[in-house]
Amino acid sequence: MKAIVVFESMYGNTRQIAEAIADGLRWSIPTEVVLARDVADLDDVELVVVGGPTHAWGLSSKRTRAGAQQDAIKHPDHVLDATQEGTGVREWLQEVHCNHQCRGVGFDTRLDKPKAVTGSAARSIQRRLRHAGFANFDKPHSFKVAGMAGPLAPGEIARATQWGEAMGRTIAALTDLRRTSSRSAR
Repeated sequence: MKAIVVFESMYGNTRQIAEAIADGLRWSIPTEVVLARDVADLDDVELVVVGGPTHAWGLSSKRTRAGAQQDAIKHPDHVLDATQEGTGVREWLQEVHCNHQCRGVGFDTRLDKPKAVTGSAARSIQRRLRHAGFANFDKPHSFKVAGMAGPLAPGEIARATQWGEAMGRTIAALTDLRRTSSRSAR
């Protein structure tokens, strides 16, 4: 079994959450967990967890990423993450297609305010995963940041790790159930 955590991060907050989710998955599934910015081959993947920062009430775009880069120029304390170059989650989701029994779930980072005020990239990610052929695995999750450039709100890394562990246990149980069903059908 293989799980992949795909992410986009502007200021490093979403990367930290993605790393914590991947750690939680690794601790609970006896298999490979890949943390990546972009993935093309999904043949042996059973779970894809996709995350990005919430920009302008939703999923980031080329325009909002450019705005974040301009913000970093204006505010030297808003340091861009080294991984922020390359394909964004929006573009990756437009290109990816799942042609087998792979499950997907989305997450985001957003300001620590009500969702009605901040919006959520996770819901858009979840919808795009479904349109790309992934089966829903869990409800989309949001992780809070204290300000536009962070830091993460207290306890969010631990919460992400726990979510990763829970997903790993669930996907392992589903995989075992599918293997058992397939053996008994023979």
